[in-house]
Amino acid sequence: MTEPALLRRDDGLPYQTIEGQVLVVVPKAREVHLLNETASRVWELLGPGATVGGLVDALCGEYDVAPGEARAAVEAVLDEMRRKGLMARGRGEP
Repeated sequence: MTEPALLRRDDGLPYQTIEGQVLVVVPKAREVHLLNETASRVWELLGPGATVGGLVDALCGEYDVAPGEARAAVEAVLDEMRRKGLMARGRGEP
């Protein structure tokens, strides 16, 4: 049985938390991204690395949300973070 993939944010990107929301700068793309509350929490949880299941469990424990709804939110946030270049690249990723 293989272990779930450990996901990480790109810790090389400068960021700051302002009133509970994370502001991330992507210098190479000359972009600034203000993350909403859910995305900001996922960003924080990705610091030491996390799995999708771990992120879902954390959100279910912190918010009044069903596991299916939390999983959909986590997957949407992760897809958006990947698209914006906010995730660290793992082995075998482009």
